[in-house]
Amino acid sequence: MSEITFPDQPAIDSIPAELKAIAKEKKVTNLLLSFLDFHITEADFAALKDAGFKTSNVLETVSDLKDYGYDVSAPESAEEYRTEIYPKIMELHAKAGYYGVQIQVGGVYFDDEGMLTEEAIALLKRQKEIVEGVGLVPSAVGGCWDADWTKCIKPHIQAANVLGSPYVYGPFATPFLYFPEGASSGNDAMDWVDGQIERFAKLLQEEIGPFAAKYGVTLCEEPLQRFERMPIRLREAVELALKADIDQFKIMVDMCHEFADGDGPVLFRQHLKRLHDAGKLHGIHISAVHRGKLYESWFNQQYFNEFFTPYFELGYTGEICIETFDATEPVVEAAKVNRRIFKNPIGVMINQLAYSTDKLSKIPALAKA
Repeated sequence: MSEITFPDQPAIDSIPAELKAIAKEKKVTNLLLSFLDFHITEADFAALKDAGFKTSNVLETVSDLKDYGYDVSAPESAEEYRTEIYPKIMELHAKAGYYGVQIQVGGVYFDDEGMLTEEAIALLKRQKEIVEGVGLVPSAVGGCWDADWTKCIKPHIQAANVLGSPYVYGPFATPFLYFPEGASSGNDAMDWVDGQIERFAKLLQEEIGPFAAKYGVTLCEEPLQRFERMPIRLREAVELALKADIDQFKIMVDMCHEFADGDGPVLFRQHLKRLHDAGKLHGIHISAVHRGKLYESWFNQQYFNEFFTPYFELGYTGEICIETFDATEPVVEAAKVNRRIFKNPIGVMINQLAYSTDKLSKIPALAKA
C-alpha cells in the first residue's frame, strides 16, 4: 500500500479500496461536530449570517464543496442550508467511504414535557432520508446536558428512535465543565462521584430505563476526563453500569479520554472485560487530545494497537466513530476549544477516515481476524 498523505484537499478517491473496506467492515462513522447543525433555527441562522458566520464553518464548507465540483453558494437561510448544502456534505462522506454518520440531536425541538415537537420529528425524518439516501447509516449522539433528564436525555432518546438508531451516545451522567459546590478536588470530589453513581443508577432504573425501553433505544455513556467535568472516568463508569444493571444502559469509550486520564493499558483491559462480560460494552470514539486533526496528533500506531486490541479480542462489532472537533458553536462553548476553524472541513473529514482506517488496518489483532 502506498504511503498515506494528508493534503488540505485530498482527492475524493484518495482513500485506497482496502481502507474503505475496513471502514465498512468496522462500521467507521463520523460525528458531525465539524459542520453546522441540521436543526439550527432560522433565527439562529440569521444571527450567524449577520455576524459573518464567524462562529460557524459555513463559508469554509461552501468553499470546499466548490473545490470538489459542486455549484453552491453561501446559504441565505437554515432551510437553504438543509436543502442545498447538507445533502452534499453527506454525499462526500459516502464517496470518501464512511459507513455512517453520528448525528448530534442536542438541537432538536421539544416541549415542556420533553416530548419532540412535530417540527423536530419532521426534520429528523428529513435528515434520516438524506443520510440513508446516499448509503450511510445514521446513529444519534446527545449534545447537551440539563439536571432535569426530561430536558436532554428524554428528547434525545426519541430522536434516536426517529433516526432508526438503536443507540444514543452520551455523555449523560454529568455535564461538561461541572464542579458541584463543595467538591472541587480530592476526597470531596470522589465523595460526590460516589453519590452521583448512586443517584444516577437509581434514575436509570426507575425513570430513564423504562422510557428508553419504550422507544427501543439504549443509552451509551461516555466517561470524560477531569478537565472537562467531574471525574466519572472509565473506572467509575464501569461501577455505574453494573450498579444500574439495566439493558438500556451501556458504556462507550473515547480513546482521547483514556489517553489523557485513564488508568493505563493493564487496567483498561480489565475495565473492558468487566463491561463485556456483563453485556455493558458498546461504542468507541476516536478523537485527538488536542481536539484538532487526528493526523497531526500524538496518536501513533502503538496507541491504536493498545486501545483497539482488547476490543477486537473481545469480539467487538459495534460502531467506531471518528469525533472531529471544529472550533464552531456550540462545540467551543461546551468543550472550550481554543483554536481556529478548519479552513478545509471537507478535507479534514476525508483525511480523518484515511488516517484512522490506515491505523486500524495495521493492528495485529485485526490482521488475524
